[in-house]
Amino acid sequence: MNAVLKRKVLYVQVQFESPVNVSSGENEVTDSDVLRECNGTPFITGSSLAGAMRAYIEKEKSEPCLLGYSDGDAGKMSSLFISDLTFEENPVIGVRDGVSLSDKKTAVMQSKYDIEILEAGVKAHFYLELVIREKDDEMLMEQELATILCGINAGEIRLGAKKTRGFGEFKIIRLSEKVYSKENYLEYAESYNLEKWGNCSNKLESWIKKASWSPKVIHVDVPLRMKGGISIRRYAARKGEPDYVHLTDHGVPVIPGSSFAGAIRHRIKNILNELVQAGVELPKDIEEIMNLSFGYVKDTQACASNIIISEAEIKGAKPMTMIRTGVSRFESAVKDGALYKEKTYVDGKVNLQLQIRKSADPRDEKWILGILLLALKDLQNGYLAVGGQTAIGRGVFSEDKPMLIDGEKGREDKLIAEILTNMTVNRGMEG
Repeated sequence: MNAVLKRKVLYVQVQFESPVNVSSGENEVTDSDVLRECNGTPFITGSSLAGAMRAYIEKEKSEPCLLGYSDGDAGKMSSLFISDLTFEENPVIGVRDGVSLSDKKTAVMQSKYDIEILEAGVKAHFYLELVIREKDDEMLMEQELATILCGINAGEIRLGAKKTRGFGEFKIIRLSEKVYSKENYLEYAESYNLEKWGNCSNKLESWIKKASWSPKVIHVDVPLRMKGGISIRRYAARKGEPDYVHLTDHGVPVIPGSSFAGAIRHRIKNILNELVQAGVELPKDIEEIMNLSFGYVKDTQACASNIIISEAEIKGAKPMTMIRTGVSRFESAVKDGALYKEKTYVDGKVNLQLQIRKSADPRDEKWILGILLLALKDLQNGYLAVGGQTAIGRGVFSEDKPMLIDGEKGREDKLIAEILTNMTVNRGMEG
């Protein structure tokens, strides 16, 4: 007999910091539509939340943990029950286009796709119910749950598709708690009634303090200033709008993580090729480094990116609408029917945020971070442009404030020097 002693129900209110796509598997509107209830309202299933939480605490389904396990004849049901996530307001639904690019920044044939998203800024809530039984270690269970809460607020637990390119980030803004035992078990019937949680205090800080937590990633912040305009196009479909407008989310101009990732990946590959030509012996071959750093999918094998790049808002930018026309490079004359109107943004500030997953072998994360920092320095110095129309000066940045690595400034030069010093030179290629 292992009777239930108490139930702790947590009301968790969150706000999405970036767009999210939890797919329904349908493709009626786009190639990947968001999940909806029968009345058309978007939601996120509790199983999606549970999967993200289990992955974060790095427990297989056969390993004992808060979320239960099954191993042959042994096992235990989950002590943590997770409700679906419900949005508290009608989220703004948008569509994002994507295309695979070659190393030469040209589109790969038949690689165009679009996905439906819920735009950032929307608030939502879900419930967590922790069941404490006679033989359970309540303190250990709460500590494990608190670790999950820390992971959410550090941006290390994300939901849905394209998590490594900025999607699915959310933060807890309120956490309230009610405890039900044999003294008040009748009140448990109202535990999932939203109206009953209105006057409850916010216990988030007290829960965070229960965690024995350390980050699973290295956090890098790169404050940038735009030196001109930016052009990541969204094609307008409404009458009276410009033909092309820069991408926005919840009314704010943004640079998607995929745009930064494409530019940074291309620059890192160039840097690696130059190091090899200079006779430097890399820790792995170039293809393996790129796959390990940015992930890959090949037949039945896949690896998630170890470099996570967030979507960045452009703050303080000025909108600029201009009328342009295509010009024939051979005749130096205007092309017929090539007149178009474009809306871009200029002179803004961007805080690029990246994460590098920590490895079981610290040497891996060091050289991945070191090579990444080389590309980020190029971005800061205006040598690496992002987005479209880079040939006419779009997408160029300069340093706005010092780069931060895990909250500390001034570390990048030392880390770059360390990784380059540890790489050996092939003596046969010198001279």
